[in-house]
Amino acid sequence: MAEYYDDIPNALPEDSLLNSLFEDYFNYKHFKNKMQRNAVVKILKRESDVIVSLPKGHGRTTCFQLPIVICPQKVSIVVVGVSSRIEKQMSRLNRRHVHAEKIHAGMSSEEYDDIKSTINDLSNIRSTLNSILYVTPDVVLTANFYNLLRHLNNSNSLGYIVVDLSYCENDWSRGITKESYELGLLRNEFMNTSWVVTSEKVSSEFVNNIKSTLRLRTRRADISRDAIPWFSMDIEGDDRQM
Repeated sequence: MAEYYDDIPNALPEDSLLNSLFEDYFNYKHFKNKMQRNAVVKILKRESDVIVSLPKGHGRTTCFQLPIVICPQKVSIVVVGVSSRIEKQMSRLNRRHVHAEKIHAGMSSEEYDDIKSTINDLSNIRSTLNSILYVTPDVVLTANFYNLLRHLNNSNSLGYIVVDLSYCENDWSRGITKESYELGLLRNEFMNTSWVVTSEKVSSEFVNNIKSTLRLRTRRADISRDAIPWFSMDIEGDDRQM
């Protein structure tokens, strides 16, 4: 499917490959708004990390879930600050036959090995069945999680890393925490992995805090390293380069 990413058309919904994939995986015939669709296209192109700030009900979660599920034989990490959001997202994905698991800080090395084994089995299946591993921020600090990321990266199985800040933006506004600092270190470690950050807050100050804390970057040489696309309903145009 990757060969189609650069040719995703800006066409009528019924003529669009991307809309067809959206319907196949999530049973929606149309995107909720132009901003949602444009964010998905930008994420799929993997030219840079992407920030998406959309209010509840405007398809913020789908902006990262759709690129994940059409990324063949990859495993994506989704860091979510609110546990109830993890359960809700996993339930939705399992209904769409997407393999999703939750990693918690108290997991043993044996439990991580079981996850690795499942991932390796799925990666050897020639299908569109992908995996999403949900984690809370405290898991980022554990050695087992870091080793799992290294395993995925070394086996070319790491898809996206997503940081979902919805409903915990105030924690990030107060300054750098230990967890957010560790996420920034991971961004430097896994240079070839595209990151997506989602939130409800839309202020330039908040977005700049996200950029600096998580060390977000672009990947194309002809684009400034810190010109991170930011998609929001409250800014002019389809996206703003921050």
